[in-house]
Parts: sequence; C-alpha cells; structure tokens
Amino acid sequence: MHSPSSYWAKVSVSTSFIIFLLLAIAVKRHQAWIQSFDQFFGRPIRAMATPALTHFFVNFTKLGNMVPLTVLVIVACLTLFFAGNPVASLFLLTNGLLLAMPINSLAKLLINRPRPTLRHLVTVHSSSFPSGHAMGTMMVFGSLIMIVNHLLKNNAKKLMLDLLFLVIIVLIGISRIYVGVHFASDVAGGWSLGFCLLGMSKFVFNKFIGGAS
Repeated sequence: MHSPSSYWAKVSVSTSFIIFLLLAIAVKRHQAWIQSFDQFFGRPIRAMATPALTHFFVNFTKLGNMVPLTVLVIVACLTLFFAGNPVASLFLLTNGLLLAMPINSLAKLLINRPRPTLRHLVTVHSSSFPSGHAMGTMMVFGSLIMIVNHLLKNNAKKLMLDLLFLVIIVLIGISRIYVGVHFASDVAGGWSLGFCLLGMSKFVFNKFIGGAS
C-alpha cells in the first residue's frame, strides 16, 4: 500500500509532465493560446524594467549559465561526498549534469523554437524551448532542497535554505523573460520538465539506491 506522500509525489510528477507536453505541442504547432500565455506573463515582467533591475537581472541570470551551474554542482557534490553522503552527492550529480543538460538539448532540438525577436540583453546561441536556465536551476536547486530536507534536523535552517533555493529558481526563470531571450512558455516548459525529471530521479534513487533525499 502506497503512502499518501508517495501518491502525491507521483501525481505531481505526472502533472508536471502533462504540462510540459501541452506546452511543447502548443509551441510546435504554433497554437494561438500559447501566444496569449506568453503575452499575459511576459509583458508585466518586461514592463517593470528599470536601470537598477536590468543590472540585477543581467548579472543574476548568469547563475544559470552552464559553467557557473556546473561548478556549483561539482563543489556541492564533493562537499556531500566528503561529508559522508555519497548517495546524495550522486543524486545531485545525476540531476544537475547527467540529466538536465543532455535532455534539455534534445528537447530544444526537437522543438526548435526561435528566440523572441525582442532586444536580447545577454548572448544566447541555442533555440528557445524549453529554457535551459529554468530547467537546470529547477533540477539543481530542487535537488538541493530535497537533500537539505533529508539531511538537516534543524527546521529553521531547512526553511531558510528551502526559501533561498526556491527564490533562486523563480528569479532565474523571471530573469530569462526580462532579458528578452525567452518566452514565458519557455520558462514554464523548463520548470515543468525539470520538476518531472527531478521527481522521477528521486523515485529511482529511493527505490534502487536508497535514501538519496
């Protein structure tokens, strides 16, 4: 008999995968509602532009670049490993490097959505859907949330770190829209695919390796 937490975990993973599929199909087929979605969420974000906010987002979005995120994952994995948590280290490595980047690249290749025609405040080289920054930070910092909740006993520290990592995930997604390199649906697609893979990897680690998070 499955526990309620296990049931809801499976429901959330399935729901996130369905959301990703709906977004991917709509983008691929150029459905009208996806344009409304992008405008509804994208315009308010770009409308709040100020010099100070632009400076912040242009620099903050770099946290989701491949090199900084890879360095963060490697440092965190080594820290966990030498602290006596090799399974948690492997869990983070799997999500942050072995799954996130290759699967995002494959999804971009299959969908092949052009970038927004807005002025780009940062340089980009790949196609638009799904956002690699949104997906990567979801999988890396989402993994860290799970690991923190598993390893730490202090509830106040758990809450503080959970909120910090959640804010980073949200702000990185917003930053990609703000700097003009992604549509809102790209970010939503990255988050939903990342969350789906995160949940699936957690299930595999708990079932076959044990106690990852």
